[in-house]
Amino acid sequence: MSMNDQKQLWRMPAAYLKVFLQHAASENLPITQLLEGTSLQLDELLQSDQAVSFSETRKVLSNVSVAMGPGWHLSLAPRLTIPSHGPLGFAAVTAPDLRAAVDVLLRFIGIRGPYLRLAGSVEGEEFVIRLYETTDMGDERNALVELAMLAIQSLLERPLGREFQGASIALAYQAPVYWKQLEAAFHPRLVFDANRHALSFPAEWLDEPCVLFDEAMHRYLVTRCEEELRLASGILPAEIAVRQALLSRPDKLPGLAEIAASQNISTRTLIRRLKRGNTSYQAILEDVRKTMAVDYLLHSGMSVASIAYRLGYQDPSNFGRAFRTWFGVPPGEYRKSSRSPALQSQYTNG
Repeated sequence: MSMNDQKQLWRMPAAYLKVFLQHAASENLPITQLLEGTSLQLDELLQSDQAVSFSETRKVLSNVSVAMGPGWHLSLAPRLTIPSHGPLGFAAVTAPDLRAAVDVLLRFIGIRGPYLRLAGSVEGEEFVIRLYETTDMGDERNALVELAMLAIQSLLERPLGREFQGASIALAYQAPVYWKQLEAAFHPRLVFDANRHALSFPAEWLDEPCVLFDEAMHRYLVTRCEEELRLASGILPAEIAVRQALLSRPDKLPGLAEIAASQNISTRTLIRRLKRGNTSYQAILEDVRKTMAVDYLLHSGMSVASIAYRLGYQDPSNFGRAFRTWFGVPPGEYRKSSRSPALQSQYTNG
């Protein structure tokens, strides 16, 4: 299946689209014009909780950007409240400590934002939440990444009861024209032109208790998140655990036995749990490699051969064949067609 085909299948909660449109209405913009180019009907959208396609969400976002100009999305911050994130938001804020709140985000981000995957790991004295793009988001890329970062900031600050001062956010693109508004919207220090999207904060914060901790409610909401993820994509908890283990170790992807040991279960038990979800370690590994391949091609200066070796391919030609199977084009061609002219001149094509 090509990347474009995958994007057509992705679904996002209608709640976010409603937030876009509510904000546009407050600015006296003609709402029906903002839905142009989609199959969405305003009355049906407002009366339904059904998910909408990622491609149509992007189109509305693009229409609003044309009408309101770059950086408009930062005005949405006050509207992106905990309820707007559904069970994911409530599960995060009712967690016992920040570690558990972060775990909710890492495991269930796919319910709310299918265009990103998250991974977390300790790097020295810092805990780093890495955002992996799963597709080329075109002109809406900055807005989508920044909206996700705003949501993460809110979902971690609310349970702590304080702003994330002393943290930092890295963005893998140049500072946009509205960078001053960005600095006002985000509490962590901003770093542009980074080689990754990431939120970093002192690892010791993970042990801080959450002010809204509710054990019974948190347990119930995590179960709700697991069910929503299963219904949306067929993913079960065992698959989430394996995927997170792989994404958190991009430099040396762990094997099945190592992941099972980290969960204090046998390899056979993990295999059996994955089979219940009609998947396997190898299938998840291939999907993670796809995610990382896109990320490295779009955001790093590594050659195609270097990316192949980093993803565990001993022969770069095998990586090339796999990539063509995934996306229908060679990795070098994908890099050229997906990057903006500025990025193409900044990095080598390998």
